[in-house]
Amino acid sequence: MGIDNTHPHYNLRAPQWARCRNTYDGQDAVKAAGETYLPKLGGQDDDDYEAYAKRALFFGAVERTIAGLVGAVMRKAPVIEAPEKLEALFTDITGTGMSLNEFISWALSEQLLQGRIGILPDWDNEADRPVLSNYATEKVINWHFADDKQWVILQEAYSEIDPEDEYNVVEAIQYRKLLLDGSYQQVIYRKTDKNGEFTVYDTITPSRKGAALDAIPLIVTNTNGMGYTSSEPPLLNLADVNLSHYRTSADLEHGRHWTALPTPWVSGVDSAIKMAIGSGAVWCLPDHGKAGYLEFTGQGLQALEKGMDEKSGMMAKLGAQLLEARKSGVEAADSVRLRQNAEASVLQSSVTITETAINNALNAMSEWAGWGEVSVKLNNDFVDSTLNPQDLKELLAAWQTGGISQNTFLYQMQRGEMLPPEVSIEDEKALIAAEGPNVD
Repeated sequence: MGIDNTHPHYNLRAPQWARCRNTYDGQDAVKAAGETYLPKLGGQDDDDYEAYAKRALFFGAVERTIAGLVGAVMRKAPVIEAPEKLEALFTDITGTGMSLNEFISWALSEQLLQGRIGILPDWDNEADRPVLSNYATEKVINWHFADDKQWVILQEAYSEIDPEDEYNVVEAIQYRKLLLDGSYQQVIYRKTDKNGEFTVYDTITPSRKGAALDAIPLIVTNTNGMGYTSSEPPLLNLADVNLSHYRTSADLEHGRHWTALPTPWVSGVDSAIKMAIGSGAVWCLPDHGKAGYLEFTGQGLQALEKGMDEKSGMMAKLGAQLLEARKSGVEAADSVRLRQNAEASVLQSSVTITETAINNALNAMSEWAGWGEVSVKLNNDFVDSTLNPQDLKELLAAWQTGGISQNTFLYQMQRGEMLPPEVSIEDEKALIAAEGPNVD
């Protein structure tokens, strides 16, 4: 062991992160884990187990939930105030083609999924510009902080061309050590010898306006804010129920496979006689012979089906109901908010932490270039509260008859998403005054 050692806290959380990651990645990832999530039944050989696992259905509740949660936040674009030079980089904030909005969506998805992310402000010497690099929680593998020396180890993937075949792209692992020993350095480790040991491949000394940095710029979040150690992932319970649902599905489909079709039987016939089945086959039985079908009866499969339904309901309570379409009529936005209060609190916390991390990262990036301060505000109105035509008609009538002020009317229009997001109430009043009365 060496540069690829992992921190004790990493080892503690790694099994939880793996369950969340695999359920988020979907059926292929879950089934690739084999008996980790779906143990063999007693007496099953490898062929039987393969068939058993293939029949099972994995429902991607974790991925669907996160997609819905992130969609609820990103349905309104983040409000960003930044220097013009930095804004010009928002279409490619990483230097690899990822836009700022995509970066924010990634950060929020990972914060919800694992409760921890890493963001590294850096400088691309070749392009002569600041960049952000994103690291999932599994990639921040080790860290140590002391007054005399501090370091963090990041795991990265890189690709190169096989020297013996120009069309063979080889992917490999490298480790980036962020080291503060008087000044900040990055040390890259790769397997470069025949023994397969990781050795120093390159050393980089970032600088700001020619001066060495005096701190490691990596930003790491946890479930409570900023920091390397984290509580269990926010959606771990959902991931665990999702895996239990998968195991029940395997048992149910296994039972259906063996019980769905009736099995014919005969008695009083020489066992050496071959008997065909089909519309063109006739069985001639002796006087004492009998024939019939074995058919499944009992409550076994119904219990499994009930278990599937119960676990689907549990997944809904743990977050998946945020994906449901809002009911019309009686259940309005306030009812939805109350019904989804626990999940919304998890989402609100993740949004606040992600917003802080993005602000810190962009400000570090802008400061590195000497461009000024940045402010990012993410959407906190997670429920679609668009005014329906009847509500709009009643508001307009109340304003026209003096029942409410213009300010109140415009506030409700803004809250109901009837005004463009970039238009304030004062802007709208100025536009109304500029246009004058609307006379046919």
